[in-house]
Amino acid sequence: MDIKLCVELRLDLKILAIDSSYDKITQRSCEYRNRNVYPYMESKGVEIVRCQDQSACRSYVKSKLSQNNIIYITGVGHGTDTAYLGEDSKPIFDVDKYQHKELQNKIVHLFACHTAAELGPNLVKHGCLAFFGYDVECIVYLHISDAFFECASEIDRAFADGLTAEQVYERTIEYYNRKISELIDGGHYEEAAALEYNREHLCAPSVNSKWEIKMQESDSIQSNGLYFSLYLLR
Repeated sequence: MDIKLCVELRLDLKILAIDSSYDKITQRSCEYRNRNVYPYMESKGVEIVRCQDQSACRSYVKSKLSQNNIIYITGVGHGTDTAYLGEDSKPIFDVDKYQHKELQNKIVHLFACHTAAELGPNLVKHGCLAFFGYDVECIVYLHISDAFFECASEIDRAFADGLTAEQVYERTIEYYNRKISELIDGGHYEEAAALEYNREHLCAPSVNSKWEIKMQESDSIQSNGLYFSLYLLR
């Protein structure tokens, strides 16, 4: 059963950003997000709590998740079917090896290889409201890496704009399509095909209900200053 997730942002809310930066691709992604994504989200009135570089580790993330008004988690890094990895490939979230309450009533977006395969559904099983991620190895061409990071980060920008989970997915797919067309027009056919591959493996509640919490019509919950309303799609 499809469910639409609506988010009302308030000024006291915080977003947890978990970005490692120990190799070329994670360094590029961390730099891109600090330059282009987090300032945009802050302009919408939310505070970014950064767990980056050496602080992209299990102990530091766990301490930050104890703050009651963390309502959205985003990150770019490496991953496996069962784990999201932080600095030096050390697990931050591993299937059934985290405290389930940490991610309850939160939305999670990870631009990391394979994490939607088993980790995403596991997070949702234990109370995560919605998961956005990828179930295969994500492709990034370093010589035009911004194009890949732009598309993935549209999820974060769209949520900051207060869109529903369904609208976030639709807007992100549209952004992917525009960027793919730009690459094709510029003769970058291999890069366009790689971006298309990422697009086809973007996992979200709109794709399959295993990436969203199961709730009944008209159910709603209040979580840490953020109001989530869920209702059936018409």
